[in-house]
Amino acid sequence: MSVDDVIDAQDARLEVYMRMNDDSEKDYCFSVGINDTFESLMQVFHTLKLSLRPNAFYHQIPSGFKVSTDPGYLTVYGGLLYTDDATKNTKNVKLTDKISDHAWPGQLIVPVWEPKNSNKFIVLAILAFWLYTDLPDVWSPTPGICLTNQISFIIAAILNKFELKEAALDMIRETAVNRSSFTAQMIFFAFHVFKLTNLMMLREINLIAIGWTGSRKATLEEYKEYFRDTEVKKLGGIVKASKMGMFERLKNPGVILGEGEGFDTPLTDVKSLKQIEANPEKFELTYEYYADIGEYFENYLSTQSKNANTDIKISENMKIVEARKAIGDAKAKEDKKTK
Repeated sequence: MSVDDVIDAQDARLEVYMRMNDDSEKDYCFSVGINDTFESLMQVFHTLKLSLRPNAFYHQIPSGFKVSTDPGYLTVYGGLLYTDDATKNTKNVKLTDKISDHAWPGQLIVPVWEPKNSNKFIVLAILAFWLYTDLPDVWSPTPGICLTNQISFIIAAILNKFELKEAALDMIRETAVNRSSFTAQMIFFAFHVFKLTNLMMLREINLIAIGWTGSRKATLEEYKEYFRDTEVKKLGGIVKASKMGMFERLKNPGVILGEGEGFDTPLTDVKSLKQIEANPEKFELTYEYYADIGEYFENYLSTQSKNANTDIKISENMKIVEARKAIGDAKAKEDKKTK
């Protein structure tokens, strides 16, 4: 089967994944034409009225894209998942480059986010002003101006309008300078410093979930948990699985691929499936592999999957998966060579 045959069979479309919010749990699938460029992906960020950036300290629109060349993790079913190094091993691409010239089906595309310093300075200024207003009265050049006091003044004015003068007077008394002891003021100020320090950590979290409804790539941990739960249930429980010596299979339901394997396979050196089978130590991608395993899973989902206890076995032509898994992780192989 030629590359052109596979492309025709896929209606001249290519499915790739793009990482949103710089979050490994938000790798979403996009179907692109084989002639589409990376610039066409920009419409995602212009069309969706959602925050897809890592946090508020970055521009809303990425400046470009990189393609992850991390080889990936080969599952026992023949699928490829991204490892924790997916965004560490990347290659630069131009916006005018064709996506199909740089990415295999299912490969991860990583947006390049540029810092927005103006937002950072605005937030820092607000936090600095907030911290100043909360200085202990014994230190503050302008005691009694904390935001809590301003709120108390507003509440007191409202209480006065409702003829609740005694309650309003109590509110005013609470705002008196140095009403609290020195120790109490220090504890209160320390609390505010701690609170603002936590706010400064906003850059480490996602501010807005995108609520995407399309296909999402499972993380490695999600796959392992699903595989373990499914296999244990199929075997009749954890005790039976233990007696059958299945713990090793449950612990390692796949292998970490190495340099030149998986998504690190050069697109300029596409080999046939037979050539790959002849060298099981190196799991290189081929369009024939995608066509074969895609056809198998399409058949599985339409027939066998109706029985929840049906075991998912790779197709006869995918024995290279079993052969590669038997060799073990690429990192483990490298360690053995250095000893």
